Amino acid sequence: MTNRLTGQDAMFLHADLPHAASHGTMIYIYDQSPLGGKTLGFREIVRHMESRLDASPVLRRKIVQVPFGLGYPFWAEDELFDIDFHVRHFALPKPGDWRQFCIMVSRIHARTIDLARAPWEMYVIEGLDNIEGIPKGSFAVLSKIHHAAMDGTAATELTWALHDVQRATGQAEPVVDVSRPMPQQTLSLRSFDTLTNAVTENLLATARMALPLAQALPGLTTAGLRLLQRTRSGVDLIAPRTRFNGDVTASRVWDSVTLDLAEVKQIKSVVPGATVNDALIALIGGAMRRYLQAKNELPAKSLVTLAPVNTRPEGAKETASGNTISMLRFAMGTDIEDPIARLEAVRAATMESKGIQNAIGAKHLTDLQKFAPPATLGLAGKLAGLTGSGGKGMMPIHNCLVTNIPGPATPLYMLGAKLVHWGGVGPVTDGMSLIWNPSSYCGKVFISLTSSPNVVPDPEFLAHCVRESFDEMKAAATAIAEKSPHEGKVAAVKKGPAKKAPAKKVTPKAAAASKAPARKTGAAPKKIRSTKAALSAGAQQ
Repeated sequence: MTNRLTGQDAMFLHADLPHAASHGTMIYIYDQSPLGGKTLGFREIVRHMESRLDASPVLRRKIVQVPFGLGYPFWAEDELFDIDFHVRHFALPKPGDWRQFCIMVSRIHARTIDLARAPWEMYVIEGLDNIEGIPKGSFAVLSKIHHAAMDGTAATELTWALHDVQRATGQAEPVVDVSRPMPQQTLSLRSFDTLTNAVTENLLATARMALPLAQALPGLTTAGLRLLQRTRSGVDLIAPRTRFNGDVTASRVWDSVTLDLAEVKQIKSVVPGATVNDALIALIGGAMRRYLQAKNELPAKSLVTLAPVNTRPEGAKETASGNTISMLRFAMGTDIEDPIARLEAVRAATMESKGIQNAIGAKHLTDLQKFAPPATLGLAGKLAGLTGSGGKGMMPIHNCLVTNIPGPATPLYMLGAKLVHWGGVGPVTDGMSLIWNPSSYCGKVFISLTSSPNVVPDPEFLAHCVRESFDEMKAAATAIAEKSPHEGKVAAVKKGPAKKAPAKKVTPKAAAASKAPARKTGAAPKKIRSTKAALSAGAQQ
């Protein structure tokens, strides 16, 4: 069967719940001042989006399920495709401030995508007139796509395809219909052929698993021994149960904090070998520590995160649809009070996790998921949610998910309007009710958080904890640099508070928080390729 989803793609469909769908949302905010007094109209933006639909083959296609779940779902042309159904127009309620924007983002993300149509939606939101750090008259675009269609890497490539690296004239390109009708037999979904293919597919999928399984077995043995050694040395493979392991409702909460990327890089420099991602994990760990302290819920053991990693072979076409990811698992250092010691611990934990993954082979693990027999995917999807059950399910192996999206250092434009904010909203589900989406763009880092209101009823306070954690790490790194100016190449971190997205009221719970025991140890495809080449300098170190 052609154009079928892989096992990993289909897993996200099976993981869907009525109150927790597996879609992600990208958030773009644009400054219109480069247009010289002109403002973009909604129809101009719609025409522009339509002109870039050929950036991914799935944007005009829908997902078709095989009867009884006996085979992999597959892609078919959406014969009812209508750009006006997918691109929608909203206005932010007055006063057009950050709180109103967060509420609208949360409500839009909470809505499920109509999987009878192409699995994506875009929302143009105007009226962003009273947001600190955002020019008056700005507008936002929210791009919501089901995870079965593309992973974070492919979604980032789509971002590049929608934008230009130079300020354009503000004119949308003419729309060219690049849709190609599928064979009539596929569209008709003849029951006999479909079921026959499904049975054959189950048999072939089992056979296809043989090679990646054989390739992964030696690494699995090595990794198993390393995990056993870690367990004997006191490293717990079970994460502490927290509020973030409970069930979610159908509603969502979202917030975001803006930081300076150069300052984050200076912070990570105080720990040899640490990366920007390590610094962000330690920063987020510090924020979660503060938040749980304020609730008198901080466990003695460190919280654990999962982090997806791209496993596409070097040189592979990243704009292709689908998922090619594996997962790292490591402690966040929430049991460590000292911020630099926490960064050191996170660095050691990420290196150990990468070592275990390398022993197995990340691509081998991805292939095992891709080639899993269709009949097993539904069961696997149900098992994935058993860590929820109101916080009383299976023992949790993690407490949150952190997915990092490194972006370009070069400004991007859409029809001449400058992109000034690039964030994300991730999927949460029962048992995993908090996801962090750090993204970098043009010298800034945007740390977004997504949860459920029954789990995080005060997202603005959790965002405040992120800013406080950043300020704490920055002060500690500055102190180290000032004490030993000649012992290393670390430059002093710039002083000053973390940059805030908006000014907002924060509950004063942290000041009275009791502390838990803590260790104080030290476009079209051609356009995509040219755009990506121009942006290659934006990857995080």
